[in-house]
Amino acid sequence: MDDDCFERVRALVAQTFEMDPSEIDAQSSAATIEGWDSLAHLMVLTAVEKSFGVKLPRLESYTVQNVGELAQLVQRTVVR
Repeated sequence: MDDDCFERVRALVAQTFEMDPSEIDAQSSAATIEGWDSLAHLMVLTAVEKSFGVKLPRLESYTVQNVGELAQLVQRTVVR
C-alpha cells in the first residue's frame, strides 16, 4: 500500500471522527472507532472521493472492513 495514499485516507478518517490521525492505523474500523456507523461510513467515503477526485466502486467501498482496506481500494481506483 502506498504510504502517501494511506496517510491521506487516515487524515480524512481522523477529520470525520474528530480524532488525531495518530490514533488511527490500518486496522482501525467500525469496531474500534466510536461512532463509526453506516452513516459515518458514507461520510468517510464522500470525503475520500472528493479529496482524491475519484468515484469508488460502490459494492467494494461499502464492504471495506478497515482503514487499510479503504486506502488499498482508493489506490487501486486512482491507478485505473
